[in-house]
Amino acid sequence: MSHHLPAAHRRRLWILPLLAAGAAVSAVWQPFAPDAIDLAQRHAPMSALHWLGTDHLGRDVLSRVLVGAHVTVAVVAIVGAMAVTLGSLVGLAAALGGRWTAAVLLRGAEFLAVAPSLVIAIALTALFGLDALTAGFALGIGACGPFALLSYGLARRGMAEPYVRAARALGAGTGALIVRHVWPAMLDTQFAYLGAKLGRVAIAYAALAFLGLGADVTRPDWGAMLYEYRPFMFDNPLLMVWPGLAVVLVCVSLRTAFGGDPGARVPASGGDACTAVECAEAHDLAGASPRPLRLVPGLAAAPRRLI
Repeated sequence: MSHHLPAAHRRRLWILPLLAAGAAVSAVWQPFAPDAIDLAQRHAPMSALHWLGTDHLGRDVLSRVLVGAHVTVAVVAIVGAMAVTLGSLVGLAAALGGRWTAAVLLRGAEFLAVAPSLVIAIALTALFGLDALTAGFALGIGACGPFALLSYGLARRGMAEPYVRAARALGAGTGALIVRHVWPAMLDTQFAYLGAKLGRVAIAYAALAFLGLGADVTRPDWGAMLYEYRPFMFDNPLLMVWPGLAVVLVCVSLRTAFGGDPGARVPASGGDACTAVECAEAHDLAGASPRPLRLVPGLAAAPRRLI
């Protein structure tokens, strides 16, 4: 395995397909119709029929929690996709572009990083309504700024590493360097950032649904359920516990899936020349002549003088 590939064994990425599968199932199946009212069963306790009990209108709480799951997971997926694609592209373009290109891109990323993302999301959802697509896009705009700045710093560090410079000296193009060496070295830190950021996205979306913003606050959504059930905080506190616990479980699942931050797995700038040349030799150089590689053993006598 290449030394700069992400430490996948430290991640539990298998949680992500399970989370997506659970959200997909919850979108098409619930034990009861989430809006079915049965006043004779209002505030029913947990039972074999109603696993999480019923609310003040006799609606099944588990069914309503399940309906809210797929919306939250969809918002988190949209924000994550926007951050990874747009954030990485902006960060790499700033790291590889000229001074003016970097200045323009970084100023824009810094503006999005310091702008309150929740305020931007409130403004956009108030104008266009609150649904998964609108909320995901609104929260994704704010997430792209910090991710772009993170990607810029990681790309600059990766491009300065000895093994990347060695691969460039052997004829590797910029695109090949990014795909084979720089971006894989960035993934560890990017994954750790996503694990922390996406949990906050789930909380932010719950806050947007809690505020309502012109949408139907009685719809089955975790934040909207917290808003609707707040008058029963003392009479039946479990009504607020279940949607709140669902938000916490999503946050914990995302943090566990992406793991901690062991740092980008790239050789230190002062690493030995043999490691750098070994990585450079592994690079697929189309049409490269093998003659320069015959000079590599001579570098072993001075292992820190490749660059």
